[in-house]
Amino acid sequence: MQKTINATERPIIPYEHPDTAIYLRLFKENLTRLRYRKAAYSQHDDYIRQQFSTVGQLRQQCDDLVRYVAEAFEHYAVWDYTHAYYPGRPSQQNARTDAMEGCSRVIPTLAAWLSRQKGTSTMLNGLNGQPLDIALWLKKAFLAGTDPAHPGYWGELHDYDQRICESADLALALWLSRETVWTTLTYGQQKQIVAWFKQVNHCQTVDNNWHLFPLTVQLVINSLTGEDHFDHTRYHRIKEFYVGDGWFRDGAKGNYDYYNAWGFYYSLYWFDQIDPSFDPEFIRASLQAFSKNYRAFFTPVGLPLFGRSACYRLAASAPLLAAVDLNRRHSYRGGLHLGEAKRAFRTSLEYFISHGALQYGAPTQGLFGDDARLVDNYSGPASSFWSLRALNIALYCGDRLNLWQAEEHPLEIERGDFSFEIPAIEAKVIGTFKTKEVVVIFQSEYCEQQDPLSRRLERQKLARKIQEILTGRAERPKNNLLRKGITCYSSKMSHFF
Repeated sequence: MQKTINATERPIIPYEHPDTAIYLRLFKENLTRLRYRKAAYSQHDDYIRQQFSTVGQLRQQCDDLVRYVAEAFEHYAVWDYTHAYYPGRPSQQNARTDAMEGCSRVIPTLAAWLSRQKGTSTMLNGLNGQPLDIALWLKKAFLAGTDPAHPGYWGELHDYDQRICESADLALALWLSRETVWTTLTYGQQKQIVAWFKQVNHCQTVDNNWHLFPLTVQLVINSLTGEDHFDHTRYHRIKEFYVGDGWFRDGAKGNYDYYNAWGFYYSLYWFDQIDPSFDPEFIRASLQAFSKNYRAFFTPVGLPLFGRSACYRLAASAPLLAAVDLNRRHSYRGGLHLGEAKRAFRTSLEYFISHGALQYGAPTQGLFGDDARLVDNYSGPASSFWSLRALNIALYCGDRLNLWQAEEHPLEIERGDFSFEIPAIEAKVIGTFKTKEVVVIFQSEYCEQQDPLSRRLERQKLARKIQEILTGRAERPKNNLLRKGITCYSSKMSHFF
């Protein structure tokens, strides 16, 4: 039986119900996007796909992926690297917020690369051989983005603002680059940056995984300045979403889905890194419980993917890497083996990227190539960079884990058949060794009213597509299959095609 969580009323969020003023701003920002956008950067698409089409050295593959992303970011970036106008379908917000994501969701990867250098270098050579000064980019972005007089200013935050979400990634990037960026700033510059981040302390968020974003910012501020603004009420609410067996529900009425991987546990891992004394027992125990059953989801050729934000698929292995790092740090014996986590990480990257998951310097808006049916309305051209969250963890802790040299261990599906249940989420997991297929079956419904036609993926109507192009606002159908009544998900992912 599933845990009952006290629900709160969902607020009315302006960008989900735009009025005339919002549409006027959407139109204006869309014109700005048209002015600043550049041609799609496809120079290295074939190269990066080839690098992941054969079994290679994981470290070289990851280094090439960082170089691929960084070079394209320089191409698209505007206003001192505070924004980047990537090609792709818009979100519900506006083109400027989408462009902010082009910075906020990319620079954690660049900062993680910087942290791995241990101060030996801030220069990264692009795939074209040109040197890229990553530390300088980040310094410029943080100073310009927090300066109200600069054209790249990230703006004043308000309740339910998408930029609250982005502030967490920006704060993480600042923390990761603290030795090469933060320590080089004057007191006045540091004060300016912190003042912008402190806005999250007074903003309301949707009652789900979004509580993690202000908490991330607050932990970073405390780490860098000693100022404690941590909102314990928010963290308590996050723990109320924990239902057992390692799983969180994404809000009282939300899904059980992969936001556990690239949302909850990604954030909790960084909480532990930023402040090792912060609730280590809960974070370690819940992550171990999650990885114990979640590890079985991985095959060399796909995942039983379900829930929202399918375009974040490259980050599915993030909690496995996090688990082995926390095992090492806390001298925990047993649990997930490093070699198995490495294999899940590598094969996941290779499977998706070799089938077209990267294009124009970014993860595509789909599973493999772009697929408008799988792009949620809150997702914009750069939203898919959350796909790099497993890479971020690998860059950050790979050297100390000996990840790059570790021998791979077989995945659960490569050892034999299996079948088990996850009682907390009422799911059954079945693995068939002969076909290398993993199936997750939910044993309860998310929706009562459904029929064969309602369970299919809908395509965007032509009129909606034209409206989307003209306004710069997403007008796509909702295609979360969990909410359509699909209860069975195979690693062959046929339900998406």
